[in-house]
Amino acid sequence: MDRAQLSAAVYKKTGVALGSDDPAFALVELNRLGLREATEESAGKIAERLEPFPDRIRSSGAAVAGQVASQSALRVAEILTEARRTIAADTEQAQRRVAEHAAKLNERLSREVAAAVRAAEMISRAGGLLARWLLTAAVIGVLLFALGFVSGMAVGPQALLRVFGGG
Repeated sequence: MDRAQLSAAVYKKTGVALGSDDPAFALVELNRLGLREATEESAGKIAERLEPFPDRIRSSGAAVAGQVASQSALRVAEILTEARRTIAADTEQAQRRVAEHAAKLNERLSREVAAAVRAAEMISRAGGLLARWLLTAAVIGVLLFALGFVSGMAVGPQALLRVFGGG
């Protein structure tokens, strides 16, 4: 805005008329110059203060990343240790169950084998007993046959024929 427009705006708001050569404009210009200088100075100071921030942010980020990595590695190690413990416990429990099951099967198999051995022994004994009875019966039969033959020979063949109806 130029001075004429500013004078009109001031008059409209306040009712005070200002000329284009009024000293108030000099004060406004002084104020602008001071503000500009102060702003430039402040901006320079702010820029100086902000300048190390990116490096500080990077170094802080690197430190945080290092801590996160370190803590993550520790947590992973803890998780792996716990997993190993769990696996070891599960393995031990499974081995116990397998051993118990094997013991039960061995016990049952041992009973079945013992029963089969007893049955085989009984069959063997029964076979031996049967063989002895048959041998004894055969011997007795042979003896009786021999005794009958000898008796028949002693009595004579004609006497036998008479007894048995031959004549």
